[in-house]
Amino acid sequence: MLTQALPRRPDWPFVALILACGMAGMGLAATPLAHAWGLGALALALLIGLLVAQPLPAPWRERAIPALALFKGPVLKTAIVLYGLRIPLDAVARLGPGVLLLDALQILASLLLAAWLGPLLFRMPRNAALLIGVGNGICGAAAVLAAEPILRGRDRDGAMAVAAVVVFGTLNMLLLPVMFHHWPGLFGDPADYALFTGATVQEVAQVLVAAQAMSPALLDTALLVKMARVMMLAPVLMGLALMLRGGAAGATARRVPVPPFALLFALAMVVNGLIGLPDALRPALASLDNLLLTLAMAGLGLSTHLSLLRQAGWRPLALGALLWAMLLAVAGAALSTGLI
Repeated sequence: MLTQALPRRPDWPFVALILACGMAGMGLAATPLAHAWGLGALALALLIGLLVAQPLPAPWRERAIPALALFKGPVLKTAIVLYGLRIPLDAVARLGPGVLLLDALQILASLLLAAWLGPLLFRMPRNAALLIGVGNGICGAAAVLAAEPILRGRDRDGAMAVAAVVVFGTLNMLLLPVMFHHWPGLFGDPADYALFTGATVQEVAQVLVAAQAMSPALLDTALLVKMARVMMLAPVLMGLALMLRGGAAGATARRVPVPPFALLFALAMVVNGLIGLPDALRPALASLDNLLLTLAMAGLGLSTHLSLLRQAGWRPLALGALLWAMLLAVAGAALSTGLI
């Protein structure tokens, strides 16, 4: 995965900037103040990246895109696969069918509401609204990019959908740890926050940051719930293509498999559960995984700029806000009523 997009010489300064933000996050995470505030390396690297990104001139941000794509793409996906080697296989069985049902319900509700509210309330083309629904319900910007060839919207529809998903995914990521530390018994059991995080946060990277900021003990479950949503991407794309009944769309959908890193993540858990890793190898793999995750978070922070709000406009952001609120309401209701 890491060999897919090795940095070229012009990208090296931006790779160095990402490394610096990541190392700064890891260094600050070791301080007593960070421990007292419950801030881990992932959250700190992302926040440092966010702060550094804001004053960067637009031409610099454009030149940084290839380096940022490397860390948000292959580096992050490699880290997630390696994390699968750290999750016990029986953790999957402990999730239960209720969690999978909740994931499916979240995705279906996001798509239906987007298709209905987008044209009705915000006068958006249905396909443009569906792009936001796909990103909100499944796995953020990656889902938007996967759905674009099928929904075939205008050129700017994809960019607006990504902006809406990134904005509210970031807010979600920052809000949930605050909720956890102030109202740990909101759902009865504090551990239920892991289910809530995996079922509502838009991006895989954001799930990692939010769960670690709450408690590292919640990370495994939150990531498993999220990865179950990611694995639903392929059937959703197939369904959209059938709904649109376009020959080209159908052909595109047949070429879109389950994201390979999701399959490798599942395979890594199986290897860990059935074969196991040598005890001497586990600490080194865990350290490497933590490093890659931290660098990916730094890249995510550096790629998030407040100009996204201006570029998106109010209509996609308003729809994104409603869909985000729906995710929180459905998952909260399911947990509070004991349905999962």
